[in-house]
Amino acid sequence: MEDNLERVCGNCQAAHPSEPFQSDFAVCLNAPELKPYLDDILERQDFSRCQELVERIRFPWDQGACDGFDPIEDAGEELPPELAEKVMELAEGGTPTAEALRDVILIHTLERTDWSHAPADRYVRALRASPTLEAQAEAVRPFGFLIGQGNQAAFDALAEYLWALPPAVTVEDKALRIAILRELKNTREHQGELAHLLVEDLLRTPSNNSTRGWHSEVFRFFEESCRPEIAEEALGPVVNTPHFSARIRRRIRAILDSAAREGRQR
Repeated sequence: MEDNLERVCGNCQAAHPSEPFQSDFAVCLNAPELKPYLDDILERQDFSRCQELVERIRFPWDQGACDGFDPIEDAGEELPPELAEKVMELAEGGTPTAEALRDVILIHTLERTDWSHAPADRYVRALRASPTLEAQAEAVRPFGFLIGQGNQAAFDALAEYLWALPPAVTVEDKALRIAILRELKNTREHQGELAHLLVEDLLRTPSNNSTRGWHSEVFRFFEESCRPEIAEEALGPVVNTPHFSARIRRRIRAILDSAAREGRQR
């Protein structure tokens, strides 16, 4: 099978995705400068200590292989059994392409990574470096996956980012907050923290046509995603606050009534 494989880096055992979520580029595990970080990369998919190095030495998967080319099929017996089986299935279907092999390896890596403890630092850096509100809304997307896997660091970082934002006053401010909430609400473990954070943010957000969508999104969270006891605890103390208009206070009372009914039915 080695004779049928194109001699590109993507078909070599030493090629490894240059970051957990994306696979446009690879790094060579035989690179001497990567040696101090191999345990982090292979066991935890943690690139935080060598991020700048990886960005400097990464290369496209279809780059021509060096003299150390070691075809991935030759190591089938050394691969984890489940990965070796997937590689063999590809081989039985014809000559594997570099892209197909890359995808199999990447999926295997994603499945065996403990995402609940994966560092969130690089996603925080990318978010803070985003130059526009639209770019920030895009940069929060990876957090939702980590939060859904029970990653405390990702939840804390994104919640802190939301709280550090200035009060929403424009449509763009609203859109960014909605994007953040979309990722934060992937948790049930930290739902109480999220509920109180959202209430505090509403209390500092002016109510106008530009921010109405943010109010609606928050109340939709309490209506559709939040456990009734948490909704009651977070919204109960503010139901009569003069900061909210009569319309908003009516909606809060409706949410509380619904939560109370649901709680009695349990």
